Amino acid sequence: MNKVFIAFPFNPRGGAAVHEVVAAIGRLMVSHSLVALTGESVGGDALTPAVQRLIAQSDALIALLTRERKIAGRNKWLPSQWVRDEITAARAKGKPAIALVEPGVELAGLFAENERIDFDPEQPLDALLQLSETIRVWKEDAGRYLLVRLLPDQAAAMAQDGSSKCKVRLVPPQGPAGNWQPGDIGVLPGGVFLGVPGVKENVAIDVQILNNNDRAVWKSGEFPQWVHVEMRNA
Repeated sequence: MNKVFIAFPFNPRGGAAVHEVVAAIGRLMVSHSLVALTGESVGGDALTPAVQRLIAQSDALIALLTRERKIAGRNKWLPSQWVRDEITAARAKGKPAIALVEPGVELAGLFAENERIDFDPEQPLDALLQLSETIRVWKEDAGRYLLVRLLPDQAAAMAQDGSSKCKVRLVPPQGPAGNWQPGDIGVLPGGVFLGVPGVKENVAIDVQILNNNDRAVWKSGEFPQWVHVEMRNA
């Protein structure tokens, strides 16, 4: 997980307090080594193609559903429609998403059953702590992007020559192995590397290099995660 989109009304009824919460969420993203994206730079108050692209590029979404329009005859409020559209777009793409909901905001439809965090723009600390815990879970579920150096050199050369395929799967300590996925091959200082997304702790990595007839020519077997350190005489 690398990028998180923050959906919020640019001119909220809550004014400065809401913008301070958005700034605090941005700092929270940095503390989790994440990049915060917003639609503010593209200037849209609707789900424009530019905002859709930002959401598609993001790994998750956080939405602020604040009081925007009072419901006639009731002490309830509706949130911004375009913020609702943004969180709906993220969930439709299968991305993790959570809403911070101001008291008095009425939710219905898709939003009623989803996880939410109640927050007061004037006193957001508890909500930010809950959000931080949610982000930790997201990161654990997503795993990390791991670079694996391919050896020996003959196998590495075959993996990058364009006529073969490299596949990888993750094997947990218990339960069945994951599905085989295409490998992302790159040449970096030090050798030829396979980029593996979604790697969680304690899983093993299994790699195959196949020829143009889909026959496995090189196999790694289930390799545990460990760091190779070459020692030298002091």
